[in-house]
Amino acid sequence: MIKATLFPIAAMLLFGNWFYTKEMKAPEAITLYEVKPTIENSNQPTTTIRVERNQVERVTTILMEIVPEMMKFSVDTFKVKAGDKIILEIDNLDGMQHNLLIAKPGTLDKVGAAADAMLRDPKASSKFYIPEIPEVLFSTKMIGPQEFYTLTFTAPTEPGNYPFACTFPGHWRMMNGIMVVEG
Repeated sequence: MIKATLFPIAAMLLFGNWFYTKEMKAPEAITLYEVKPTIENSNQPTTTIRVERNQVERVTTILMEIVPEMMKFSVDTFKVKAGDKIILEIDNLDGMQHNLLIAKPGTLDKVGAAADAMLRDPKASSKFYIPEIPEVLFSTKMIGPQEFYTLTFTAPTEPGNYPFACTFPGHWRMMNGIMVVEG
């Protein structure tokens, strides 16, 4: 038993210097662990947004992705015309569930606080973590990983900056943006 334990230690002490002939100085050691970002290893999302507008029928179609492992939507702002029919296609490329809601201008913090408060509601998951308050205008169900969901609604007639967010617990602070409604 003692031989089995001491032999590897003795071998490391005797032969260890044969493998490391050059002593490394601090800057060299640090350089070995530096990774310079390149296009190949960058985790930056590639923005995928498709906006199509049929002016005759006043229909706008928008494709938005949920960026994998980044807790964000592929866009933080998109524009629509007041009163148009909006087809918002959401592609959840992430490995977890998300939702999306659109709220009245200036109410993101209030809606987010209401979403946080839903953690005390035992029925929150059956409500898709969408707060039942008048500030919420449009919302989706929970969109599963690799699921595609279409939300269809009529854009508000009042121009303004309408926040959108994922209100799954803890997500709204990072996963939010603005739908700009133009007159």
